[in-house]
Formats: sequence, structure tokens, C-alpha cells
Amino acid sequence: MQKYALKKIIVIGIILITVVIGVYAKIASRSGMVPSQSKTTSTSATIPKFLRESFPKTDWLKSNPVIVNVLNGGPGKDGIPAIDAPKFVSINNFKHSNDVLTIVLQDDNSVKVYPYNILVWHEIVNDVVDNVPVSITFCPLCGSAVVYERKLQGGISTFGVSGFLLESNMIMYDRLSETLWQQSTGKALAGKYFGQELQRVSFQLLTIGEVRTKYKDASVLSEDTGYNRNYDRNPYSRYDEKEDFIFSPSLNDSSYPSKTIFVAFKVEDIPVAIPWLVIQEGKTYQTKINNQIISFHKENKELVITDDKNRIIPFYFEMWFSWAVQHQNKRIVFDPNKINNK
Repeated sequence: MQKYALKKIIVIGIILITVVIGVYAKIASRSGMVPSQSKTTSTSATIPKFLRESFPKTDWLKSNPVIVNVLNGGPGKDGIPAIDAPKFVSINNFKHSNDVLTIVLQDDNSVKVYPYNILVWHEIVNDVVDNVPVSITFCPLCGSAVVYERKLQGGISTFGVSGFLLESNMIMYDRLSETLWQQSTGKALAGKYFGQELQRVSFQLLTIGEVRTKYKDASVLSEDTGYNRNYDRNPYSRYDEKEDFIFSPSLNDSSYPSKTIFVAFKVEDIPVAIPWLVIQEGKTYQTKINNQIISFHKENKELVITDDKNRIIPFYFEMWFSWAVQHQNKRIVFDPNKINNK
């Protein structure tokens, strides 16, 4: 009887200790004393030390597990300086080749042009276009050109270059909360806004020569940026002509040459990509996605994509390898050269 009573006391004691430890763990997790183990957050062990040191204000309890794959690009936080107070000059003052690619934004009264020979050195320009705060972003390592609104739930922010990469794609950060954002997808990787996605803004990708022809009164981003950079030189010269990488992705889909530029957009939650250079001038294409008829049409070098209610779908540009590695599962590739289109 005594042995039985002793065993009973021991079992009850173990149960009590287990309950106490469980309660403590929950309290500690909520207070930040131990890392959360939920599926939507990373533990402290999975977040690279260089990220924590560079972004001590970031809420690391809210992060995507892929954060463990982030690489240090070299320059460090703001080592590639974003342009926060852009100046503009007449396009007649642009002294470089007419072949220079540019991101073009329009409002009711003006056309603003952001040339790649400047973007390749700064990667982000924080500006206001048509009374909308926007960030013009470009990642030279994967050719991704995307424009986002700068409005967040907590207010209007500017964006900076983190100096870190995921699958050879730039990681941005907002200065409002130091949340980290993947540039090509616009999705928050870690921080206060984890789980959210930035709003894309429509733009066109034109050469300076095409802009000169279409928009004679356009304003182009000035090389008076406040930084000492050689805008005559491309630090990634001929990178887009080769199949090799500076930072190799985890997967290189061989369906297309890796550096082929694609137009990318989303229909609801489905990522869609189209090879940019195969879209013929003056021809309308249609495809059915999620029971919607999606139309796209290029006229005078400018592309318009609409849904079945004739609403404009914002798009962006990205090299094939980058888009493919970011969208390995649910995706649609629409190639006019491989499909009979109207």
C-alpha cells in the first residue's frame, strides 16, 4: 500500500511539473523570452545572425521560414543607397544611348522616366506620381522591375535596400517598421507586416528612344542624385547576356534561357508570366485563367493587360530564372509562340 501511494504521489508530481512547464513556455513565448514555434513564424535559430544584427528593430517572431536562405549581398544595409529626393530634368538632357531601358510612369499632366543606368546603382527611387507615394524598384541580378505603392497600414513609408538577397532577388525594407520585403513578389518576409503584400502600380518599360518619340515633354530622373556614381558604367555589364549567376538560385528551370525577360502579373492568386519579346505589336491575345478571359495587347510599344471586366491588371518584369524559382508550384506560363491565339 505504501509503495502504491508513493507511486501515485510521484505520478501526480510529474503531471503538475509538466503543466507548470507548459504554462511557463506559453507565457515566455508571448513575452519574447523564448522563440515562437508556430508554423507562421521562424525560431531564432533559423534567422541568420547578420540579419538580426543589421535589423535589430525588426519583429523576428513574425517571419517566413525561407528567411534561413537569405544571403549577404555584400554592400550591407543602405550600402546601395535608395534615392529619396529625386530630381528631374528634360528628356533632352539625357546624354546616353537611346537603347537605355526605362521605367515610365504617367499621371494626368506629366510623364516621369526612370532610366536603368541610374536604377542599376540605386535600385529604389521613392517618389510621388499622380499624388500617389510610390517606390520604383529594380534588381539588376534578376532583372525585376516593379513599382509599388508606399502606403502601409501604419502610414506612408519609404523603402531602402537591405543589402541581402533571396534567390538572387533584392530584399527591401520599409523605414516605418523595418519589415523586410521581397522585391519581385512584394511580399513581407519578416517583421510587423509579415503576411502582407505591397500594392503594385502600372507602368511601362520603354527605351529612351521610344520615350523621346512618344513623350517629347517627358521628365527624366536627374543624375544629380547626391551620390558619386558613374552613370556611364554598368557594374553588371553583360550579366544579362550570360547564363551564369553572381548568386546562384536554388533551382534553375531550363524551360527558357535563364535571363529571358518575362512580363509577370497575378490573376487573383495565380501567378502568370509571358515572354516579353514574343508579344507582337498591334496583336491582341486572350487566355482563360480562373474562369476569366484575360486579354493583353501591345500598341506603340506599350502593353495593356485587362480582365474580363476590362479592368487594368498591373504587371512587372523579371528574368525567367527568378520568376520560375519564386513560383515553382501554382503558376501559368502563357507563350504566344507555343499556343494558337486570337
